[in-house]
Amino acid sequence: MYDPNKVKGHYDVNAEREWGRLQSNINGRVQYEVTKYMLQKHLPPGGHVLDAGSGPGRYAIDLAKRGYKVFLVDVSEGELRLAGEKIEEAGVKDNITGAKCLDICDLNEIPDSHFDAVLCLGGALSYVRGRRHEAIDELIRVAKPGSPIVVSVMSFLGTFHLISQFDAADFLENVEAHVEWDPSTPLPDYLDSKIGSNEWHAPMTIYTSGYMRQFFTEHNCEVLEMAAANTITSAYWDGLEKIAASHKATDMLINLEKKFSTEPGIIDMGQHLIIAAKTSGKR
Repeated sequence: MYDPNKVKGHYDVNAEREWGRLQSNINGRVQYEVTKYMLQKHLPPGGHVLDAGSGPGRYAIDLAKRGYKVFLVDVSEGELRLAGEKIEEAGVKDNITGAKCLDICDLNEIPDSHFDAVLCLGGALSYVRGRRHEAIDELIRVAKPGSPIVVSVMSFLGTFHLISQFDAADFLENVEAHVEWDPSTPLPDYLDSKIGSNEWHAPMTIYTSGYMRQFFTEHNCEVLEMAAANTITSAYWDGLEKIAASHKATDMLINLEKKFSTEPGIIDMGQHLIIAAKTSGKR
């Protein structure tokens, strides 16, 4: 079950950490650069963009600097307060059309067909769990017909790829205490974390790329491209810090991550799945 107060509580107290997450280490930088790469490919050359689940506004600021008008939405008031401060510091306030504390499952304060593009990055669609259908319908509703939607979610296989970096014995010995899955059954297309498990920073759903393609298609969207963030850098192994010490190595790593991000054979191995889709021209 989705508990918005749980998500809100986590991000209210971790707003500063969330602001730094995409720059504090090379893993975060890769996620940031691959996501921006997808935005550059799939957003229109200008217009009014909804940043739903905006967090402290790092992507909104980037877009505002590029001349887009941006409206921010987040379930966390703490994140939006910090976003306001960062927007002021960046000098892009004139391109920010507003900010509202709203749940992506209920954007009723926003009119239909209002935005030229809609973003929902960083996993907000994972946090709403079983209400994902309501959330995507809302994101589609507020987008103009035929406009792009770019969403990222937590990756099923990519999440399990991370096990190598943790002391994961308890997780593996007691899988059913941490995820809603019976290990004697086949793997599903998506998986809910178990409420009460301490292995997750907030309850969430993790997804396969196959499920997400089907999900968007069922909601009358054309999937334009899928990508993965952190296909190489999915673990915080020691070598990453050595890479980070070299500008040349870091530039090459980010370039490779961008190139690998859309390769069909490894899309599911990244930490986040990124889906670029186009809404139907019909209502």
